[in-house]
Amino acid sequence: MRPFAKILIANRGEIVVRIARACEALGIATVAVYSDSDRDSLHVRACDEAYRIGPPPAAESYLRGDVIIDVARKAGCDAIHPGFGFLSENADFARAVEAAGLTWIGPSPEAIALMGSKIEAKRIAERANVPTVPGYFGEDQSIERLLIEGDSVGYPLMVKASAGGGGKGMRVVEAPATLREALEGARREATAAFGDGALMLEKYLSEPRHLEVQVLGDHRGNLVHLGERECSVQRRHQKVAEEAPSPVVGPELRQSLTQAALALARAVGYTNAGTVEFIYQDGEFYFLEMNTRLQVEHTVTEEAYGIDIVEAQLRIAAGEELWFDQEMVEQDRHALEMRLYAEDPEKGFLPSTGVIREITAPHDAEGVRIDAGVGEGDTITPYYDPMIAKIITSGETRMDALQRMREVLGGLRVEGVRTNLDFLRWLAAHPQFELGNISTRFIERYYREGAFTLAPAQALMAGAAVRLLSEEYEAAAGGNLWRTTTWRHLNRNIGAAFETDGHAYVVSLTRTPGAGTEWHATVAQGGNTLYDGPAGIFIRRASRANHAFEDVRQSVQLQLPDEPLVSLEYGWGDDDSVFVVWDGREYWLRLQSPPSTDRLERAIHLRDEDTLASPMPGKVLSVLVQPGADVLEAQPLVVIEAMKMEFTVRAPHEGRVRAVHYVAGDQVAVGDVLVEMEKPDADVS
Repeated sequence: MRPFAKILIANRGEIVVRIARACEALGIATVAVYSDSDRDSLHVRACDEAYRIGPPPAAESYLRGDVIIDVARKAGCDAIHPGFGFLSENADFARAVEAAGLTWIGPSPEAIALMGSKIEAKRIAERANVPTVPGYFGEDQSIERLLIEGDSVGYPLMVKASAGGGGKGMRVVEAPATLREALEGARREATAAFGDGALMLEKYLSEPRHLEVQVLGDHRGNLVHLGERECSVQRRHQKVAEEAPSPVVGPELRQSLTQAALALARAVGYTNAGTVEFIYQDGEFYFLEMNTRLQVEHTVTEEAYGIDIVEAQLRIAAGEELWFDQEMVEQDRHALEMRLYAEDPEKGFLPSTGVIREITAPHDAEGVRIDAGVGEGDTITPYYDPMIAKIITSGETRMDALQRMREVLGGLRVEGVRTNLDFLRWLAAHPQFELGNISTRFIERYYREGAFTLAPAQALMAGAAVRLLSEEYEAAAGGNLWRTTTWRHLNRNIGAAFETDGHAYVVSLTRTPGAGTEWHATVAQGGNTLYDGPAGIFIRRASRANHAFEDVRQSVQLQLPDEPLVSLEYGWGDDDSVFVVWDGREYWLRLQSPPSTDRLERAIHLRDEDTLASPMPGKVLSVLVQPGADVLEAQPLVVIEAMKMEFTVRAPHEGRVRAVHYVAGDQVAVGDVLVEMEKPDADVS
């Protein structure tokens, strides 16, 4: 028996696709809602019906609870599932859904309200004898009082939005001098994201692990946990990788964690799915917050325990009793999840935008699950979270799951927008991650920009050679260049601009007179020379006239000074791009038109430390200086807002503002010059 006939999914992206899949399995019809920028998105295509609810800004579309409820009633829905983010933890919206005669697929509005305030949640946890982090959670929210309490808590400390989540409204403060700025910025961000600027202060732990416990409760008082997840690898206080179970949690700690989570859930009469989050360091754990909704990382728990959490949400909301008890919950697999984002690890993980030209990934592989939020042709806009997909792998052991993750990431390809794919590959291969030695400071401790994202010069040289030979082949009379021999030497010079993984490169191959296959190769990226020296290059392409099989491997051989001769496989994409396999990785090289070189030159120009460019597309939230103003090093100049986050552009050195090119409210693109500065006049002796 299906729990509902039709539900509206009040969200966007991959979680809508995920919920729609669970509904289809239960025979439930689904209704999507979309903003103007999401009209043709994957989540719209995944549902049976779809309705426009407003323009792109979330405040005018996905946060319009009244419009969403109106759509649900007109579409004849029985219930609303909020997914995560947006209105999922809004108690007023949950009440409005129920008042409209619809079923709210989630916990009660009362539980949402109690746990939605981190301050009140701390008080409830303390009454339930759940350990909490020392800090200030008072009602006096004046900046002056918070400054005083900061001294009492001690440094470093964490500023957190009481109504927050997903890293919004959070700041780590190392010293009293920066607390006021952090408070003002966190309050501004929290107000914009949640409509609530209340803040709290917590003692900042230096190397904590982030652990969380999944709970499920029905309306008859039954409550179970589904073990713990490890979610410690984070950037900007947002999770990047998760797994279940945690590699450091043994039976005794698991018992303590899960019982604390259940005690808190019982204290608020919790129903449906929820997550109790803890931080753990030096053998002690502390309550962090409770998320009264489905979590992004629910997937690893599903794979580890074999329980469909979304199905459980639907059945519990329809009034069903839990069909299993705690003794029936068994973890028999280890699962990992890594989040593929449209963001640039080379620029502090700032979000990027663009059209997904191509996305390819393994399908139907054992122990592999991919929950995607976009498809080919979809646009990543500056209005929403930049997550593209979640890659989930599982196996009998953690190492099995990790090895599968490495294989999937190695074969994954995304074209059209800058992503964190190379970062995920680096993470999956990192020896400390393999050992499970992780904390919330893992990225800060081990990652250095530029460590992995540039394509190797060898792959670029080989790609340039393949491209040139292809042009020779097309120009050959009768197109029979390959019928004469399976090995070819290049007969002319080449200079080309390529783009791969969001980076632009310039490659030149110059024939050395009388040297046979010897060339002089130069590979440059962003004004930096990656290789400049001799190279021996020749290519093999199997002739179909001489082979029984059409799908014969093709290879290019490369000889560099003091290095062994190597063979690189290559091939072609549908869009005439070429791929080269180097050290087990595929590098897809797209030939660029001259504007790509122009972009390179602009990037070189913007390396001038006195020219401050926007690091991401978005809206100018505030301009904090005027032309002629004298500023100090690291002083905030401009605040940019995009994809639900703020970024502050700061002065690179002491100096004077020469020009300001934008005002609050202006939209800017990546690379737009915001501020020009000049250094103080040199002393004259």
